[in-house]
Formats: sequence, C-alpha cells, structure tokens
Amino acid sequence: MNVSVGKYRWVILILAYLCMLGFAFTFQSLPPVLTLITEELRLTHAEAGLLMGLFSFPTIFLAILTGLLSDRLGPFKTGLLSLILMVVGTLIFAISASLVYAGLGRVVAGVGATTISIVAAQILSLWFRGREAGTAMGIFNTAMPVGTIVCFTTFGRLGEGLGWRMPIFITVMIGVMGLTAFLLLYKPAPNPRQKITLEKEGLFSSLLEVGVSMWLVGFCWMWFNAALISFSTFAPDFFISKGYSIGFAGFLTSLLMWGSLGLSPIIGRLVDKVGNNDLFIGAGGIILATAIYLVTKSTDFLFSMVVMAVAVAFIPAPVFAFPSKVLKPENLGLGFGILSALSSIGVFFGNYMVGLVRDKTGSYEMSFIFLSILAVLVTITAIILRVKIRRSS
Repeated sequence: MNVSVGKYRWVILILAYLCMLGFAFTFQSLPPVLTLITEELRLTHAEAGLLMGLFSFPTIFLAILTGLLSDRLGPFKTGLLSLILMVVGTLIFAISASLVYAGLGRVVAGVGATTISIVAAQILSLWFRGREAGTAMGIFNTAMPVGTIVCFTTFGRLGEGLGWRMPIFITVMIGVMGLTAFLLLYKPAPNPRQKITLEKEGLFSSLLEVGVSMWLVGFCWMWFNAALISFSTFAPDFFISKGYSIGFAGFLTSLLMWGSLGLSPIIGRLVDKVGNNDLFIGAGGIILATAIYLVTKSTDFLFSMVVMAVAVAFIPAPVFAFPSKVLKPENLGLGFGILSALSSIGVFFGNYMVGLVRDKTGSYEMSFIFLSILAVLVTITAIILRVKIRRSS
C-alpha cells in the first residue's frame, strides 16, 4: 500500500462516518418528537413502537441478501441506491398525515439507511483490513452517538417550536449531503478481492462459510440493539411522564450516547492491542443490564444514565471489528448483513414489546425490566462465544 493510498484510507473513514451519520439521523429523528407525533396522529404506545420498529422490519428479511448483493455488485452501486431510498423514505415520513403513510416512509427509509450502514462498514473493513481495524471501527462507531446526541438535544425543542416535521426535513437534507459525499469521495479498495459469482457460491453455502462465531456475535448485537434502541425510543416519553420538559427529557436520553462518543475510539484501540472482543462485549452487556434496571428504581436518573453511557461504549467497536478477523474479504458484506439482520429483529420486536407492555401495565417499569433481561442475554451469548473461540483455537 503506497503513501497516497494509505492516506486515502482516512478519507474513506470520513465518508463512512458521514454515511453512518445519515443512518443515525434517519433512525433517531423520531424518538425526540415521538410524543408530538403520537398526539397528532393519535397513536397508542404500541403503534408508536411499531412506527419505530418498521424502520428495521424489512431489514430482517433483506439485510443478508443486501450484504451478499454488495459483495457481488460492489459497494458503490449498492451504496448509491441505499442513500436514495433513505432520502425518499424520510421525505415520505415528513409529509405523512396518517400511521399508514408514516409507516411506509419508515419502511423505505429503513431499507435504505440500514443498507448504507452495511456498505459503510464493508468499505471501511476493506480499506483497513489487517491494519488498525479496531481503531477505525471505534471512530466509525462514534457517528451513531453523535447523531443521536444531536437529535435528542435539539429535535425535541425544535419540534415544540416549529412542529415535529421540521426535524424530519432537516434529516432529509443530511441524507442529501451524505449522497453527495458518496458520489464525490468513494473509491474502491486497493488490491480488490477476488470476484465470485452467485452460480459458484450461493447464499446457503455463503451463510455456512461465515461460521458459528460470526452468528454468535450477531446475536450479541441483536440483544444489545433490542435493549438500547427500545430504551432510547421510549425514554423521552418516560422522562416526560415523570414531569420533565420535552427538551430536558431529550437531554437525559442523549446522555446514554456520550460515553460511546468519548470511549468508543479508546475501546477500539484496546481491541487492536488486546483482542478478546468477546470480553468487551460481555462486560458491556452486564453493565447495560444493571443501568436499565436502576432506571426503574431511581428518582434521580443522572447516575443510571451515566452508567448506561459507559456500557454502550463497550460493545459496538469489538462487534464491528470482529468480521474482518474471521471472514474472507469477499464475505464481509454478508457478515455485516448478518449483523444488520439480527439487529433489526431486536429493534423491531423490542420496540413493539416495550410499547405493548406499557399499554397493558400503564407504566414503563415492566417494559424496562424486560429490556434489562435482554441486556443480560448479551453477556450470556458473549460467554458462549468465548467458549467457542477457545475450543476452536
């Protein structure tokens, strides 16, 4: 790798970061104004959770195929289409006046946004393969907390003053910026991987080739996102129910991402130096479970949110650095597709179940205890992963 190519890795990191910011804004623009949307569209809590979950629902079925398609067609074509879908879907949501059209917008945006998150991670892994992958993924994974923090600290107040649609229109513009950057900055990785065709290697054989360890990491990612994203969806409404303003409720919820913003690059660097991705994932799961449970028993939520912020930093970097350690370059898109598909299962069912339990019980206590149990499953799965890795070695 020559000097110019070595330097361009960091341009690719910037591009991947911008794409992931688009994903973060598209995904998290809804929770800060969910109370306003619920009131205007007259939704139940279960329907509000469904609206959030619909973003991830198609990805349950499409993510693995999308990852495989990106391996075959290449990241550029797949990424370009996904960014267009993300922008169009968000625009549909912004102008919707009913649950049906809002749900349609979330579905279209979800297909595009989740696909670009796969492509961004794929191109980053190809450019940083075997060299500072953990560090790159640690930086890359700060995009989600940055987008989330901006959404939760500004969109609630903006929605109160100008209506909930204004933050969604801003999200559309951020998506357009990501699309423009992709067209201008994308370059294929050097030493391109060997091309394979669908006839030579089909989906089933490719899924078998990724191995059990990759699937176990995927399940860790599923439990983690089911707990974290479902909590962040309903936390603003929970804090509002405790007497806080919509702006301060958004600020409190945003705290869970500050730890990831500050610590994720450090965790990524430690993963490069130490390895043992499973240990970081397992530790994050048990800390997250404790923090969510503390919320149900607390009257001053600051401490529990700070603990949760630390937990959130432990998991994304080791999860996203794992595929480049165990997969061939030609299967990286598929690997990230597996992560995305399993994550989407968690986000869809987690959000719906939290809203449903809230409707049935009249409070969030049992909903959040359910999320705490999901976080414990992260640690249990990480322990199984560690046993599998030690037996294989």
